[in-house]
Amino acid sequence: MHPLIEGIEREGLSRRRFLRNLFLTAGGVASARFLTACGGSSSSIGLPGAMNPFVKSKFATIGPLLPADENGVQLPAGFTSRVVAEYNANVIADDGSDTGYAWHTDPDGGATFSTDDGGWIYVSNSERRDNTSGPAVTGVGYGPPNRRQDVAALGLMSGGVSALRFNAKGELVDAYRCQANTTTNCSGGATPWGTWINGEEILDGLMFECSPLRDGGEAVHLPAFGIKGHEMVAVDEARRAIYHTEDAGGDDRFYRTIWSVADWPSGERPLMDNGVLQVMGVPAGLTAARQGPTPIEWHNALAVDQPQFQNRHPDSTLMAGNEGVWYLNGFIFLTTKSDDTIWAIDTTANTIESIYAPSDGPIGSPVDDSEPPLAGVDNITMTLDGEMLVVEDGGDMRCMVLMPDQTTIPLLRLPGDPGATEVTGVAIAPDGRRVYVSGQRTFNSGDGAIGYNIAGLTYEITMPFSVRVDRPLARSMPNV
Repeated sequence: MHPLIEGIEREGLSRRRFLRNLFLTAGGVASARFLTACGGSSSSIGLPGAMNPFVKSKFATIGPLLPADENGVQLPAGFTSRVVAEYNANVIADDGSDTGYAWHTDPDGGATFSTDDGGWIYVSNSERRDNTSGPAVTGVGYGPPNRRQDVAALGLMSGGVSALRFNAKGELVDAYRCQANTTTNCSGGATPWGTWINGEEILDGLMFECSPLRDGGEAVHLPAFGIKGHEMVAVDEARRAIYHTEDAGGDDRFYRTIWSVADWPSGERPLMDNGVLQVMGVPAGLTAARQGPTPIEWHNALAVDQPQFQNRHPDSTLMAGNEGVWYLNGFIFLTTKSDDTIWAIDTTANTIESIYAPSDGPIGSPVDDSEPPLAGVDNITMTLDGEMLVVEDGGDMRCMVLMPDQTTIPLLRLPGDPGATEVTGVAIAPDGRRVYVSGQRTFNSGDGAIGYNIAGLTYEITMPFSVRVDRPLARSMPNV
């Protein structure tokens, strides 16, 4: 059992209630600080907040969304927005100079990295589908959707990864490409060693690793992550595991890649090719996991060098619409969009349970009664105090903050029809004050109207307060 949960149960508290509150500190516990306190002697384990006063999340202080600003973004009072990159337009630095780099289409997953000059980098994937979701290419021999080898053979690989660099003052100073010759790059995850792992969201997609730095070295393929519809990534250094979601049209599973101590020395990058791909099974089923902690099993994946959709392990569990995944203090948080559920995996007890889902019973309404409930749970990001930001795909074009009593606070709403576009790429800058998001297929027509096409706008939102984050230092790719 996770030591934190052990302490909670000794106090006679509800494990599930605490887990629902673990990552949602508004009006409750500063969870990361409590976890630190619980890591000491047994005498430090007491009621939540025993080692520090009850802390109210700063997100709990924000008000309702105001009318749209000049960028079409709805924000609470005190927040501001700006467009930092627009599809097919050269990114302009804050000093007025032209970076010479045209921003990519369909921006999706993103993350931030600190830099050695006190600034930071925001990386963004391009989910340009390159005809992988359209009719099969005539004469290729595969039915729709097209497979990766089809578009590669035709030279249609136009996805990849781009980056925006900011200096210590938060000024945009550069833009460039980090990874090329890949397709349908959906989401990924920042590594503690300063690189970006990202994957292709198609049935035979591959996973890659690249540097967020300009001229940081060539991206490399990571075969130990399998061939599947790749989504988001979360790294657990302590257990030498990297978790990754699959989103391949509903027939999806949850995976991890693990390494031995010899292949992943403490504080270093693992020997990537030596990882073992595993898939999760929940023997009692997800219905049981909705009632409380339920044991999970990890099975070595079948035919790692073949597409996983053709080689499902018989004991793996369907997790339809896998999207976001995040590691924090011994827990893996996972979202499944098909049922709007957020799950918590206790990596010590090896259990899974639902911590937010409409199907679990009555859920709280947004603090603003005019706002619909959180829906279309997609990618997530978290602060060190456990606050979770969730972007919507198919919801109401918002980034939401989930609260302990299951109410939700809207952080922002982007312009656009959720049936035509989505909110993507949520990430918090190392200064804790700026949030980056994109409207994936949103474009500015030039006359103030918003349209939808193969396009994308990337925004920077500045908050009137800062939150606690710890972003890795961007590094070049190692010689691998």
